[in-house]
Amino acid sequence: VYIYIDDIIIASKNIEEYLKYIKIVLDILNKVYVYILVEKSFIAYLLVKLFSYIVNGERVAKMDDRIAIFKKLKFPNILKTLE
Repeated sequence: VYIYIDDIIIASKNIEEYLKYIKIVLDILNKVYVYILVEKSFIAYLLVKLFSYIVNGERVAKMDDRIAIFKKLKFPNILKTLE
């Protein structure tokens, strides 16, 4: 279980372990009167994007979306084009 500001990320090796962790986390939150909104919850995703990384059951990969956007931009190469 990973917590970052207002996000709770639960990762596990199998569905049984995952459901066990969800129950534990929800029990702890309930004891301290913290509730989550169902409509803002994402449960049992096979792949998620977190902090410029893609995380799935097999690996963690860095996303280079921001770099790819700049690589696609066309910049003028002569002054006359800028006018």
